[in-house]
Amino acid sequence: MPGTYATNGNRSPQFRVPGASFPKVPETTIYNTPAISIHDVHPAHADPHSREQVKYYANWLAKQAKHDVLNDDTKEINDYIQEATKVVKVGEKEVATFAPFRPKLSALQTFTRRQVVTLCVIGLLWMIGVLVFRLEMLTIVIGVITVMYTFNLILNLGMAARTFRNSPEEHIDDAIVHTLKNANWPMYTILCPLYREAQVVPQFVQAMQSLDYPPEKLQILFLTEANDAETRNAIRSLSLPPHFQILVVPDGKPRTKPRACNYGLMHARGSFVVIYDAEDIPDPLQLKKAVLTFAGHGSEVVCVQAKLNFYNIRQNLLTRWFTAEYSAWFDLILPGLQLAGFSLPLGGTSNHFRTAALRALGGWDAYNVTEDCDLGLRLKRYRMSTVILDSTTLEEANSQVKNWLRQRSRWIKGYMQTYLVHMRNPVEDFRKGRLYDLFTYQVVIGSGTAVLFINPLMWVLLGIYIAFGRSVINIYHILFPWPILYLGAFCLIFGNFFYVYLYLLACMRRKQYHLLLWTLFIPVYWLLMSTAAFYALFELLVKPHYWQKTVHGLHLKGKNSSSVAALRAEALASVDEPTMPIPILPGKVSSVNAISSVTMSLLAISTQLVPAISRKQKQAQAVAKQSKVRDLWLVATIITACITSVVACRHYFQQHEVLLYGDALSHMRSARSVFDSATPGLAQLGTVWLPLPHILMWPFIWNNFLWYSGLAGSFVSMPCYVIAAIYLFLSARRLTRSSRASFIGTLLFIFNPNVLYLQSTPLSETVCMAALASAGYYFLCWVQDGELKQLIFIAGCTFLATIARYDGWALFLGVFCLIPLVGLMKRQKLLHIEANLVVFSVLGGLGIALWFAWNQIIFGDPLSFQDGPYSSLTQQAAQLKVGKLFTYHNIWQAIRFYTIDASQTIGIVLLALAAVGFIWFILHHRFTPTTFAALVFLMPLPFYLASLYSGNAIIWIPGANPPGASVYMYNVRYGAQMVLPAALFISILVEEASSIPLKHFSSLGQVLLAAVILVQSFLIASQGIISLQEGQYEYACIAQRNIVEYLAEHYDEGKILENMFTTQVDPVEFKGSFKSIIYEGSGQLWLQALKNPANSVEWILVNPDNHNDPVAQHINVNSVAFMSQFTLVIRQSNGILLYHRLGSQPLPDRPAPPSLKFAHYTCT
Repeated sequence: MPGTYATNGNRSPQFRVPGASFPKVPETTIYNTPAISIHDVHPAHADPHSREQVKYYANWLAKQAKHDVLNDDTKEINDYIQEATKVVKVGEKEVATFAPFRPKLSALQTFTRRQVVTLCVIGLLWMIGVLVFRLEMLTIVIGVITVMYTFNLILNLGMAARTFRNSPEEHIDDAIVHTLKNANWPMYTILCPLYREAQVVPQFVQAMQSLDYPPEKLQILFLTEANDAETRNAIRSLSLPPHFQILVVPDGKPRTKPRACNYGLMHARGSFVVIYDAEDIPDPLQLKKAVLTFAGHGSEVVCVQAKLNFYNIRQNLLTRWFTAEYSAWFDLILPGLQLAGFSLPLGGTSNHFRTAALRALGGWDAYNVTEDCDLGLRLKRYRMSTVILDSTTLEEANSQVKNWLRQRSRWIKGYMQTYLVHMRNPVEDFRKGRLYDLFTYQVVIGSGTAVLFINPLMWVLLGIYIAFGRSVINIYHILFPWPILYLGAFCLIFGNFFYVYLYLLACMRRKQYHLLLWTLFIPVYWLLMSTAAFYALFELLVKPHYWQKTVHGLHLKGKNSSSVAALRAEALASVDEPTMPIPILPGKVSSVNAISSVTMSLLAISTQLVPAISRKQKQAQAVAKQSKVRDLWLVATIITACITSVVACRHYFQQHEVLLYGDALSHMRSARSVFDSATPGLAQLGTVWLPLPHILMWPFIWNNFLWYSGLAGSFVSMPCYVIAAIYLFLSARRLTRSSRASFIGTLLFIFNPNVLYLQSTPLSETVCMAALASAGYYFLCWVQDGELKQLIFIAGCTFLATIARYDGWALFLGVFCLIPLVGLMKRQKLLHIEANLVVFSVLGGLGIALWFAWNQIIFGDPLSFQDGPYSSLTQQAAQLKVGKLFTYHNIWQAIRFYTIDASQTIGIVLLALAAVGFIWFILHHRFTPTTFAALVFLMPLPFYLASLYSGNAIIWIPGANPPGASVYMYNVRYGAQMVLPAALFISILVEEASSIPLKHFSSLGQVLLAAVILVQSFLIASQGIISLQEGQYEYACIAQRNIVEYLAEHYDEGKILENMFTTQVDPVEFKGSFKSIIYEGSGQLWLQALKNPANSVEWILVNPDNHNDPVAQHINVNSVAFMSQFTLVIRQSNGILLYHRLGSQPLPDRPAPPSLKFAHYTCT
């Protein structure tokens, strides 16, 4: 974030400064050096890569020292001072900012005439648009805002993902720095702008004296204002060594931090220069790390930005939010901007520069109140680069709301100044090919600032809708047409979630575990930011160059402040002279044209040294680091799974068996109806089926062939099947450390006939399998490695599982319980365990929370999916009444039914072998974190047992059904969820068999188990695939195809009234259009058709004998009025009737598709 005039800082060890006692700094994280002594570190003790780096750095430092001796830069400095001390006349105003003044890139003028005209024209056009088009004009504005929100969200999400995958931060190992302790380090200048900072001066001096850098190579300049004798006296009272020097900045306007820094830059003698604010506590090794960072890059890298954070985190709620913001900005957002090649808005402190290049740029703009942001953009403008250094400076977080608002309003005002400065000539930038720079200005500065003003407007609109609901719904339908509504809802839900979660992750990376719960309430902090933005806009118009002074030392109040009070008492009234005076001739006024350009100044810089490590060497190191031996068994797994998937799908497609299940048709219908229905929209996603499988079908479902054939669903299930196989292999390899054993075990999953059929259909089982397998794998990785990104992946995969099938809800609950258990076994602190739970549950449980909210918003009941008329519980209640819910409140029967189902799905032999592998695994690992990690794969088992016991699920399967029961097969595909854990434990058994110390038994045992897997799979396929048989029996039997065949031969595109749940006639079966179906999901059209069918539909499907059929409840098919309007055309044996309206056009007569004539089981 932008800096302040002597604003904020970092960590450090206990400091000692002779001659004064210092206030205690609360909650300062101490920088710890390695346990070994610095003197014990030698290059020979390091690894080869580190020794090579030390060699490169040592050579570079030696050459740099020689270069500094041989190349006298006195003339360059004097030339710069001569340029900087010129007083430039701009209009009637004389400008003296101690830097070469270049008005085109200065905020001296807030708005140019062209910008004023442009803003007036835009405002006028907007008002005319509102007067002429009224709400439609507001719709356009809201649409633009929504698109901006969406674009920023996607962009930030991509940058954050790249940062997590490969952060561009420069990591300099402490051991390397210590090894180079005797090297010839270059001269370094530290600029510390101070204004009324007497209270924090002792703390700052502590921090500076703790820097691990040769004192003779340090120049620390205190930049004080002429009217601030108190601060200077506080410094003098400390009796500091010679490398601490006081400068008095000559009085003048504007009195800003950048003007003071410019004055210090004229006095800088170091090859490198850094800015530290009064309350900063930098990493003691930061200067050396910055030098080595410069050494590792060419002259194009002019700035090294260290990270910033806070030491008074726990002071109050505001400091907690402030810390979370800084953690996200410097640890995630800035590195993401660097990866994207954007301009980096620098932090106000800990900016390390090549002094010569900084002078060539003209220092800082004294009229810009966020000079750091402006300088970052100017660096990029002149094709210079900034890199982020993984070294932290701790600062004081602003703990008072009023003080915070002043500070933040100045930052936002400076951002607006910066945007106006760099957008003065966009046409010229466009002509010069600076398109990416223009894009950067809009993304980083423009939109980032604009949302602070737009957010309150969107909050107000949301609040009005929540408060007044239906009374404003018609207006909102105009303001938010469905594309904008969906984008806006996406940004509202996932945008806010993403930014909150980003703060959580940033705090986790810094191990600030105590901040996570407070971070969940950070939207309140955003409201404060918007408040500051409006005040900043007021100041931009009234006093654009006024520097809102930030009060520091608030964390010191009441804490050993007596020494500070004593320093104040000794303050002298005399006016001090500059320690190092620079001759300034106020009478000598120059024109703007007399100032040399940045380009000319850059050309005047003496030749820089080549980097210590060349680009080719860096690339070679990166390749060596990333290169891994390719696992051919993993490649074999992927190829085998892909080939098997395609062959199986092709077979079932040719057999017309992809859409046998009524549930498969229902999934396809839910996906298609969002785009193609009488009332299209997201509400068509429904209430019982979870939405992920349907959303994944959207890229395919629009195509009629893929819809009619069912391949739109197959194209989702097939990749999920392959993904599940890959993660199963990776998980087994983690547990067994054997790729061969993992491959053999994975074959059980790949070749299982039931899984192969399910992956060829639009059913949701394989989607859930992929999510479960990936979540299990990452949980296993997290248990073994403990990396944050693995915990995030667990949460993400669990989120996908929870919106794929309700099995995923059990996965969420199981992992939620296992995380603290694993944490306790690893002896983690309770705060750490709590933080892990927050990171997991916030993302992992998001799907569950959204589904409750969805049911409340769309259907008026958060439990509609559980209690509604189409819920599983309601359906099972009917079976309970007739005594067919055999497992209800009978745990033994629940275990028996599910075990038989699993054995017929997997094969009794393989199930027994998997049980042996599981028992061996438990006995071998006992109660270790790895044991509990493997249990994640078994989560479907307790879920289905609990569902069967509670009556939420039902399974009928031969071999388990009671004798004489008039049932056959139902929901037998539930057993397929046990194939994954069975394959995992078979892999463990294969590896165990290979460890038996008998000659040739290792290979023979593995071959034997592989043969058993293949033979068992063949036997299952030949004896009957129960998942396929259920589909053939359920809704595909001949007696229930009469109506479908009739419609396929005679349907004329008229509207059809039916209750999809009771009639189960889908337009896919007779190649109709879903727009013609008026069903329970058609809203008002459904109600109108029930009330007056003759004026609404051409066809009616009804079952008068079914009391649950809403059509039968509302329409008396035996009434004279109805019979005068509709005629019965076909009666099905199960009681479903098809009526056609009288007086319609003659019906076509065409042959039914061959797929409808295919042989199926006969209904019994």
